[in-house]
Amino acid sequence: MAAAPPEDFLKRLIELVEQERAAEEQESSLLISNSPVSLLERNGLALGNLAGQTSIGLGGRLLVELERPSAYHVSPAFPPHDFRPGDLARLRQQGAGGSGAAAGKKGGASKGGKDDKGKGKDDGGLDAVVYRTTATKITLAVDEPSDDFVLPDRIQIVKVANPTTFTRQVFFLNRALRKLEAPPSPLLSVLLGQKKPSVAQRGPDDPGLALIDDNLNDSQREAVDFALSSEEVALIWGPPGTGKTQTLVEIIRQLVRDDKRVLVCGASNLAVDNILARLSVPHPNYSEAIPLTRVGHPARVLSGLTRHTLDAQSAQSDTSALLDDIKGDLAALEGQLRGGSGKNRIRGSERKKMWEEVRELRKEFRKRQGGLVSEVVSKAKVVLATTHGAGGRSLDKFEFDVVIIDEAAQATEPACWIPIMKGKKLILAGDHLQLPPTLKSSDRLTKSLSTKGAKPSASASPSTDPSTPSGTGKLVLSPDLEVTLFSRLLALHGPTLRRMLRVQYRFNSKICAFPSPELYDGELVPDSSVEGRKLSDLDGVDEDEDLDEPVVFIDTAGQAMYERAAEDGSFGSESKSNENEAEIVRQYVESLVNANVPATSISIISPYNAQVVHLASLVHPQYPDVEVGSVDSNQGRENDVVVVSLVRSNEHGEVGFLRELRRLNVSMTRPRRQLVVVGDSDTVSKGSKFLARWMAWLEDEALVRVP
Repeated sequence: MAAAPPEDFLKRLIELVEQERAAEEQESSLLISNSPVSLLERNGLALGNLAGQTSIGLGGRLLVELERPSAYHVSPAFPPHDFRPGDLARLRQQGAGGSGAAAGKKGGASKGGKDDKGKGKDDGGLDAVVYRTTATKITLAVDEPSDDFVLPDRIQIVKVANPTTFTRQVFFLNRALRKLEAPPSPLLSVLLGQKKPSVAQRGPDDPGLALIDDNLNDSQREAVDFALSSEEVALIWGPPGTGKTQTLVEIIRQLVRDDKRVLVCGASNLAVDNILARLSVPHPNYSEAIPLTRVGHPARVLSGLTRHTLDAQSAQSDTSALLDDIKGDLAALEGQLRGGSGKNRIRGSERKKMWEEVRELRKEFRKRQGGLVSEVVSKAKVVLATTHGAGGRSLDKFEFDVVIIDEAAQATEPACWIPIMKGKKLILAGDHLQLPPTLKSSDRLTKSLSTKGAKPSASASPSTDPSTPSGTGKLVLSPDLEVTLFSRLLALHGPTLRRMLRVQYRFNSKICAFPSPELYDGELVPDSSVEGRKLSDLDGVDEDEDLDEPVVFIDTAGQAMYERAAEDGSFGSESKSNENEAEIVRQYVESLVNANVPATSISIISPYNAQVVHLASLVHPQYPDVEVGSVDSNQGRENDVVVVSLVRSNEHGEVGFLRELRRLNVSMTRPRRQLVVVGDSDTVSKGSKFLARWMAWLEDEALVRVP
C-alpha cells in the first residue's frame, strides 16, 4: 500500500475532528430538546431554580455567580452535577414549572418555552463558560452579553457541547498544513513519515548523562538518556506504576539545566498538576528553583499549586493594580446600565454613549492584560498546560525548544497537534495498552482487536499490540480518532522510537503475574520493595491466610445471578447491573472492614455505570469512605484493595465491551495488595480468548470462592 501524502493525512484528521464535533453537538442538542428537565437534572446536566448576581472578571468578562436560594431549596449545596470549569453552559430563565425560556433580553422571555411537564426545549438562551465551581456556588463567564441583557430572577443552566475544543484543533491542524507549503521542520517530517527519527551520537570524550535524581532505576535512566538524545521525537512507554512522572521530571530538569524552554502538557489537568507538584519541590541535587508557570483555569488546578498559575503570578505585577482600576470602572458603568427600571433606567443617547465607553474600557483592559500575560510567561523556563490549554491566547507568541505530552495515549492526535506546533522537539509519555480517548463519533469497542478475542500480535493495531514490530515507514490515513499519535508513531517508526519503563512500584508479584506476560511481553516486573506486599502489612490489619491472598476470585457461575439492563429513562439505558453480584461485593467489603482494613484502603470498580450507581447506593450508607467508581474513572489511580465487579452473567455468553482489552488491563492493575474479581466465569470466558485465558488463570492461581 502506498504511503499517504502528508497533506491528505492532516486533512483526514480535520475531517475526523469535524465528525466528532458533529456527534457531540447532536448528542447535546438531542438531550436538551428531547429530555425532560427533571431527567437532565438527575443526570447532572442541568441545575434549576437558581439566583444570580453579576460582577466583572478577567478580560472584562461579565461574571454571573449562581446559587440555590432558600426560597426554592432546602440546602444551598448543589446536588451531584457535571459542570466543570471550562465547560459550556446555557443560561436561561426558569419557567413556572422548572423548564425555561431564554435569558438575554429584558424579561428573558422566549417563544416556545415549556413547563416541567414538557421537554427542556433547546430555545437559545445565553451561552457562557463555567468559570468556577464550589459546593454552593457556580460562576459563569460571559464574553459579550447583549447591551440590554438582564439577569432573570429564576435561572436554569444546562450543559451544552463546547465547540472551542474542536475549533482549536482544526486551527492548529490548518497551521500544520500551511507549514508544508515550505520545507517542513525535522519534527514535522518525522511525524508525517517523511524522515526517520534520529538520535544524537556521543563523542568518545562525552562523559555521558549525569543524573540529578540518582534514585532512578536502569530502565528509567535509559528512557531519560534516550529522550534527551533523540533529535525529533521520543516515546516513553510507562505501564502502570512504573514511575513515569518521576522520569519526566528528571527529563525536564535536565532540559532546564541545558537552558532549554519546555512546554509540558497532559491530556488531563491532573496529569499536568502531578508533574507540577514534583517540579515545584527542589531536588537536593538541583536546589535552584525552576521558573514555572501553569497556564489554565485556576479552578482546575490543585489548590496547593495555585501560586504557580498564570493568574496568581499576574496578580503580583504592578500592571495588575491598573487592571483593577479599569475593572472597577467597568463594574460601575455596567451596574448603572444593567440596573434601574422605569424612570431610573438610563435611556437614549446617554445609554448608547455609556455602552461605547464600556466597549473601549474592555478593549483597553484586554490590551493591557495581554501585555501582562506575555511578561509573565516570558520569564518561565517551564510552562505547563493541558493540550487544549496550550492553544490559548496566553501562549500565542511563544515557541519552545521541547514539548512534552504526558498521558499521550489518552489524547486524540488532533489534540496533540496543538502543543506540537509550538515546539522543535517532541517527547510523548503514556501506555497504549490502557484506555484510549473517549469518543462520541465512533464505537471504538467494535474496532479494537480485543473484540475479535485475539491475543495481541504483530498484525494488531498499535492500540492493542505490546510488541509492535519494526515500523512500516508508511504514513497511513487514520480510520478514526481512536488511533492516537503514540500508537501511530509506533506503527510508523517501530519500537526503536520508544523506551519502556520495566519496573513497577505498585502491585505484588501475584497481581503482576497475569498482565506482564499477556500484555507486556513478560518485561514488567515488580520492584523488590513491593513484590511481597500483603494486606496484613497495613497497621492494625488482622493476620489471616485468606486475607493475605493477593488475588481472590468469587465465581458466580451456575448461581443464576443474572445481569439486567438499566431502567428505561436513564441516559445509561445501554448499561448493565447485577444486584446479586453487588451484594457479594458489599459482603466482601464488610469482611475486610471487620478485619480492620481501613475503608479508605478499599476501592470498588466496575465497567458499567449502572452497576457503579447501584454499588454506591448499597455500600456508601454503611461505608461512605469506600471509593466506588467506573473502571474508566480509575485510570491512573490505585488502592490497597480493589474489588472488580464484572457484572455480565447470561446464558448466551454475551459480554459487550467487557472484552475491551485495555479496560481489562486498567481493571487488574489498580490494586497494591489485593485484587478481588467478582464474576461469572462461564459467561465471561466466552467473551474472547483473552478473557478465557484470564478466567483460566484465576481458577488456577487465585483463591477461588463460590457464593
